[in-house]
Amino acid sequence: QTNGYDCSVWVLAQMAAVLRGYEVTGIEECDINHFWHFLGVLIHCVTVLT
Repeated sequence: QTNGYDCSVWVLAQMAAVLRGYEVTGIEECDINHFWHFLGVLIHCVTVLT
C-alpha cells in the first residue's frame, strides 16, 4: 500500500482471505478498487431490521 487511506480495506481483505481458508489475500494494490466495490455490494445486500 502506497497511500495513507486504504489501511482498513487491506485489513478487511486479509480478514476475508483468512475466513475463506487462505493465508494471504492475493490482492495487489492495483486491484483494491475492485475489493472496495465487492464490499459495497455486500453492504447493500445486508437487510436492516426495523
